[in-house]
Amino acid sequence: MVKKYEITSDCKTVDGVKVCRVKALRDIKTKYYTVKKGDLGGYVEKESNLSQIYEAWVKGNAMVKGDARVYDNAWVSDNAVVGGNASVSGKAVVKDDAVVRDNAWVKDNAVVGGNARVEGSAWVFGDAVVVGNASVSGEAIVSNNAWVSDNANVEDDALISGNAVVEGTTKVECRTRLSDSVKVSGGKVCASEDIVFDSQKKLDNYLKDVKKYEDIKE
Repeated sequence: MVKKYEITSDCKTVDGVKVCRVKALRDIKTKYYTVKKGDLGGYVEKESNLSQIYEAWVKGNAMVKGDARVYDNAWVSDNAVVGGNASVSGKAVVKDDAVVRDNAWVKDNAVVGGNARVEGSAWVFGDAVVVGNASVSGEAIVSNNAWVSDNANVEDDALISGNAVVEGTTKVECRTRLSDSVKVSGGKVCASEDIVFDSQKKLDNYLKDVKKYEDIKE
């Protein structure tokens, strides 16, 4: 196998882990970027962090460490960090100051950016976007064309799919299922897996009922 890159002696230690810059040994071209032979990339801890085949690349000051893997045509750039046993694959992009770690998986055409975090055993895939200060954790899934942003938290076994939007200071947890074009912009949603919120009216009515119950308890 002809190698795509080499690990250089330009190294640094971050949180006790030594990482070194990579250098392209051939041209790498995708719809997002073009890397010329000889260009320097981001940092890896070891060769298994960045695949030697296809067009995957680590750019800027981005870092891949631990047993994390970036492969296929995925792109990690800016100051993003991928660590633990995380995977970034397909044509996924992890950029800005985003962090993907633990056993998380970002794949397909998904984008994780801003200060967003994807951790635990969470998956982000399809054309999903997670940005801002949002976090996806636990065994949560964000898929299709779903959008999670601002200070939103998606956790536990929650599923955000379709064209659903989770924004603002929102917590979606438990086994909540949001799909289609449902939008939630604040508060907390914790529902069983037997309830699929596939319309805005259904979600709004549920939240009203929850508020009434909480008001009665008080």
